[in-house]
Amino acid sequence: MKKHQKTIEQEVINFINRHQLLSDAKKVLIGLSGGADSVFALNFFNKYKKKYKIEIAAVHINHNLRGKEADYDENFCRNFCSKLNIEFFSESINVKSFAKKKKLSIEEAARILRYKKFDENLKKSNSDLIITAHNSDDNLESVLLNIVSGTGIEGLSGITIKKENLIRPFLCISKSEIFEYLKNGKIDFVTDSSNSDINFRRNFIRNEIIPNLKKVNPSLNETVLNSSEVFRNQNKILNYFIENSFWKIISKNKSEINLDLIELKKYPKEILGEILKLVFEKNLKIEFNFKDFLQFENLISSKSGTKLEFSKEFFAIRERNKIVILKKNKISKDSFLLELNSKVRVLGKTLTIEKLEEIPDELKIQKNVEIISAEKIEGNLVLRKWKAGDKIQLLGMKGTKKVSDVLTDLKIPNSEKENQWVLLNNDEVIYLVGLRISEKYKITNETKNAIKICLK
Repeated sequence: MKKHQKTIEQEVINFINRHQLLSDAKKVLIGLSGGADSVFALNFFNKYKKKYKIEIAAVHINHNLRGKEADYDENFCRNFCSKLNIEFFSESINVKSFAKKKKLSIEEAARILRYKKFDENLKKSNSDLIITAHNSDDNLESVLLNIVSGTGIEGLSGITIKKENLIRPFLCISKSEIFEYLKNGKIDFVTDSSNSDINFRRNFIRNEIIPNLKKVNPSLNETVLNSSEVFRNQNKILNYFIENSFWKIISKNKSEINLDLIELKKYPKEILGEILKLVFEKNLKIEFNFKDFLQFENLISSKSGTKLEFSKEFFAIRERNKIVILKKNKISKDSFLLELNSKVRVLGKTLTIEKLEEIPDELKIQKNVEIISAEKIEGNLVLRKWKAGDKIQLLGMKGTKKVSDVLTDLKIPNSEKENQWVLLNNDEVIYLVGLRISEKYKITNETKNAIKICLK
């Protein structure tokens, strides 16, 4: 059923009022492509600018994907704004180059660059809000695309109505209503020929899938829009619950993030994915997907000491009652060749080796400070991370013991074990750095030469 122009305008007004989209706004910047949707948007706000007590401006982004056609669209937008005496901004972006560099689809690359330019021009024009002309058809397409790509409740929530300084006041009306409005008002617009290219996923959904779905449900736009709002509200409730639970389950410091498995068991098991999503996106700044969820779910069921490398930068280790997430250490060398008087920076601390002129009468116990005999040291020392098979003869022991077993006996967390360093002479471990020295290198009454090792 066709709607009168006033009816369509009133639907938009009601939508703006209901969601308080223009609260305190004095100036708005409208994304103007020249297509029907954006022309309708500019026309609407030009007509109602006195009602909302706002100034309006427009920005056109030339994606440089359609040659002369794209240039024609830009000139159309410039002239359209000139006739209405509306402040106009234009930007040119190289989508293909950016897509190739970042290994993105043309659609995704265009979206990223477009919104970047929107933000820049929002400041340049001294506007309070950026307005895009997304309609209920766009929302339907987005939801279907999300479903096809794999999504959760956020993807089913559709296009966001308001996000920070971006609003979308036309999600309540359909593209067909916009076309009818412009036709009746004899308002010109341009048509993007790429909209019919089904090689683009969105266009395939738009031109091939949706028409068939509407044979089943002619009111599909409205149905999905209403469902999107339901999912959006549910998502807000879920996020409130997750954020309030987050710090009971997660603790972090500069070097690691801990997932408390005992606390986690107090919640429904499904909370794991939501907690991890927050960790990934807010703390690690990387994308979270279903594969990551499955990997962590398996890690929780694994034995203590199991390691999971889930990205190029981070890994996780299963501890007794927790999962520890750490950043991979970027150390320029795996080992260092040291003289008896030297310093080296390791894992944020300085290891100092100093040859003593004389041995103290009393050896005071100091944390991370050891004085050992230099009698058996030949040549240079080697500092490196411990390896499987490394052994040390601990103080008071007659035989040797594997370094791995020593670390276990000392209850060193698995997340810290791989960062343990050892000091060697002639391939023999003389010092388990920061923890224990070798029996063979202890100070005795016969010791005449000694070295001091300090880790601070």
